[in-house]
Parts: sequence; C-alpha cells; structure tokens
Amino acid sequence: MIFSRIKFLMVVLCLFGISLSAQIPQGYEKGLSTISKKELYESLSYLASDSLKGRPTGSPENLAAAKFIAEKFQSYGLKPLFQSPKKVQKKDNDDESKSDIQAESQSGLDLYFQKFNLEQSKINDNCTLSLIDKNGDNSITRNYSFKNDFLVQSFGSQSISAEAQIVFVGYGIDKGENGYSDYVDEQGKVIDVKNKIVILLEGFPQERDPKSAFSKAKNPLYINPMRKIDLAFEKGAIAVLIVNSPFKNDPPVNIKYEKAMHNFERDNFSIPDLNKNEIPAFYVNNNVLDDILSGSNKNVKTLCEEIDKTLKPASFAMQNKMLKFQVNYDIQFLKTQNVLGLVEGTDPVLKNEFIVIGAHYDHVGLGYHGAMFKKDIGRIFNGADDNASGTSSIIEIAEAFAKSPAKRSVLFIAFTGEENAMMGSRYYVKDQPLLPLDKTVAMFNLDMVGRNATDELYVGGAFYSTDLIKIAQRANEKVGFELFFNTGILTMASDQAFFIRKEIPSLFFFSGMHDDYHTPEDKIEKINFDKTEKVAKLAFLSAWITANENEKPKYKEASVEQRSEIVKESLNRHNEFISNKKKQNN
Repeated sequence: MIFSRIKFLMVVLCLFGISLSAQIPQGYEKGLSTISKKELYESLSYLASDSLKGRPTGSPENLAAAKFIAEKFQSYGLKPLFQSPKKVQKKDNDDESKSDIQAESQSGLDLYFQKFNLEQSKINDNCTLSLIDKNGDNSITRNYSFKNDFLVQSFGSQSISAEAQIVFVGYGIDKGENGYSDYVDEQGKVIDVKNKIVILLEGFPQERDPKSAFSKAKNPLYINPMRKIDLAFEKGAIAVLIVNSPFKNDPPVNIKYEKAMHNFERDNFSIPDLNKNEIPAFYVNNNVLDDILSGSNKNVKTLCEEIDKTLKPASFAMQNKMLKFQVNYDIQFLKTQNVLGLVEGTDPVLKNEFIVIGAHYDHVGLGYHGAMFKKDIGRIFNGADDNASGTSSIIEIAEAFAKSPAKRSVLFIAFTGEENAMMGSRYYVKDQPLLPLDKTVAMFNLDMVGRNATDELYVGGAFYSTDLIKIAQRANEKVGFELFFNTGILTMASDQAFFIRKEIPSLFFFSGMHDDYHTPEDKIEKINFDKTEKVAKLAFLSAWITANENEKPKYKEASVEQRSEIVKESLNRHNEFISNKKKQNN
C-alpha cells in the first residue's frame, strides 16, 4: 500500500508539478469559518422541499428557488450585475407610466437575475416520408408510415420540409482505415452531398471479421450513428436515412428502437438566439431501402459484400428518384433566469479579473423530462443531491468570500436549465457573458456534492489545467479528501463544459453517482452533510488561492498518454482505497 501511494504521488508530481509545501494565501480564516453544516441544511431543506416540486426550469417553483438564492446573495452584500432603470416623472394623464412599471420589475432581487427565454420543442406525429419515382413525365409516389416504416430523431426546433436527390454513401465513413472513405465513388471522385439526402448503413466494413483493421480500431466514427449524422451535416446533407446492415436480422425499427424511443420523442431545449441548425435522421425499415434501390440493378447486400471484399466504396447518386419529407414540432417558450452576484476584489489591478463559482439550481420537476424510470413520472423529484447540494454550497461560499474578499473579484452564478442541455451556462458563456471571458481566470463548479463516503471526492478538469489541480491539492491539505480525477465524460456533462470550451481553466467537484440519481428518492434524508461541508470548504479554498495569487492558472490540454496515465492511476488508487476501507470494516 505504501509503495503504490508513493508511486501515485510521484506520477501526480510529474504530471502536474504539484508543490505540496506551498502555503495558502493569508486571510481566508474568517471566511472559512462561516461555512457550516447548519446553514447548508437550512438552504438545502428549502431547495429540496416538496413545495418547490423539483424546481423545473421555467416553472414558478424554479423562480421561487431563484428568489431564495438572490435573497441570500443580497443579504451577504453581493453586488448585482444589473441596474435598476431610473424612474421618470409621471404625466398627469397617466395612471402609471411604462417606466414606473419597468422600474418596479427591475427592483430588488430582480437585479440578480439574468433572464432569457428557453425554447422547448418536441417532434409531433405529423411527420411524413415519401419516395418519388420519376419516369419521364410520369411519377409514382410511395408514402411511408411514421412509427411503422420509419422513426425520426432530430434536435432542432424549426419545422422542416424538403424534396431532394438521394445519395447512397455506404457506411457513411470518411477518413477510415487505410484511407477508406464512403464519400468518394469507385473511381475515387468526391461525391457531392450538398443539399441532398444521404442514405447510410449502420456499422462498418468487415464488421464480422474481428481481425479487420476496422474492428481493431473500435472507432466511434464507425459505430455511433450520431457521429455519422454530424459528418453528413458537415458535408452539406439536409437529411440522413439510416438503414440496418444486411448481415443482421434486425427487427422493424419500431421494435428495434423501442427502448430508445424516449430519446426520439423527448423534448429538445434551445435558446432562440443560439438555435443550432440540425438535420433530421430517419431510421427506416428495409422495405424503404428496397423501394429506393428497385430498378437500379443494385442490391444492398451485394454492395456491402463488395465493400467488405475490396475495401473500396460503393457510393452513388440516384438519378430518377427523390425523397420528400416533413418534420414538424410542437413548440413552447419558457421564461427562466440565472442568478448572479459579485464580490469585488480588493486589489486595484487584480479586481478587474474574475473567478466564477457556479452550481445549477434546477432539477427535473415531476420527471416528465429527465426521469430515470418511466414509472416515477408524476412524482416529485426533489433533487437534494442534484443539485440542491451544490447550490447550498455556493451560497455558503458566497458568504465566505463576502466576509473575506480576495484580490480578484469572484462571480457567483446559480445556473438554471442544466437539466435541459446546460442551457443556463450555455447562455451565459455564448450569448451574454456579463463579465469579460478573457478576464475570467478560472471556473469552479459544484454538482452533486452530497452523497457517498465522507472522505472521497471526484475532481473533473484534470485534463485541461495542471495548475488548477495543483491548487486543489494545496487546498485539500486543510480538508483531507482522497481526491480522484477519473470523472470521464462527466467532465463535459455539467456547467463547467462551456467554460472549458472557451479555454478557461475549470474544476468540477463531484461526490459520485448513486442509485437515486434522477429518481424521487434523491431526498435530503440521504445527504451526507459532513461531506457537503468539506466540499464547500475545499471549493472555497481552491477559489481563494486562485483569486489571490498573482500568477493565473493556465489552460493546457493533457496529451492522450497523460490522460490515460491520470485515469489509470486514479482508478488503481480508488480500488486500493475501497479495498482498504473494506478491510478496516471487517
């Protein structure tokens, strides 16, 4: 055990340059002492109460939670980032001028709100797909049945209809093994798919051969249909048809994708000003493909066998056939808000730089969007851990910084819409950053920090800033966690993601998954308040160090080899940690 601990420490020192003797800048003690389990419990009790009905974005209960957070910020003296408009003199014939109404709406707690609209869209049942077979002046149209012959997956929000030429692109792979590409024809000429409808197969060439270079590569570009759809979109296609491999005896699409149907039918969320263009993906039965290929002297099984044999593409454009489709959405708009408060820095120069500390305060309401299990829909999802725990923590950290201001300014953001594709942080970073992003030195995010063992904690962001990991290690000397860095894809699954994409060094504090995630059982009775207090103190101290040292943490992506080493060592140490705890308990 001792040898492996030393080995791990040497790896971390090598990768991150951690100096374990560095001191925490003075002045933190008063702020640290304000972080208490009692106040965490009081905030969490309200945020996770039945009265807030799971705090879904756009709901009155979500707004009530926002007001609660704003009241806390206001009571600690945090500065709002919006200003109340000046009142104007009322005219004699006015009962109440518009400016008076606006002034009232912008008073008090409202000044802490960054308001925006969220667009909620869902594919409705009025979707159509038709094949038009043209023969001179005559044409035959075949109409297909939605949810029988085809399903639709799309993350857009604007209804779309089109009629376009069809291009068969094999497996839809570009830059594959040994230069293989389905976006060229047999002669190696690039096939133009711009403004056309692409047909592609699931899977990859030589899929049945485990010795194939494609099988050995295990590349998600070969397996994940979404990656293929994105590629077709990049090349200008307006829609994609996805068909089963002829070498598999797959059932009809409505049966094959029965368990994934909720993903096809789920609500999509977007910010109107930031609407991303999306192309629809049609998952079709073999009869649709048979109709498309009829009369072309081509057979999909023969085409695939030839690809497998030669590893040459068999892509081509259909000359006399067109596809026509219509995808419609049901749309509604939700009004919502982030909650922001600023603690100004004390240094005349450094106060113009900012640390962001964030947590999302929304949850999934009654589970109509986001429930882990359909059987729970209609019950209250209190979201005590996810993420009343993180929200209560940043309220405590805000008080700590208010009592002990740092050299740099600290901006606190309680994000809405995290459960809706992280729309709150997306809006702040991409649409309305209220403080300059190029002056934002670092971001610390707390999401689900109230469960599992008291002495262990996951920290995401290790792949993007060695300096911040070093800072977290220094802060942890006063807190005493066993820190693990193997958060995997979760690093990009919470509100720190958009800051990282802007190359802002960011850390993500996370206490680990549990069986109550996105269920009604995520209740306050299961919160480990000793741990939550420790996490809040660790986050405060990490931010304190960052906000007080002259040198800024650098954004630096770790190499593939470094990432692998970080994860490997962290996993090994975690397994050893769990094993030792079991021995102690026996």
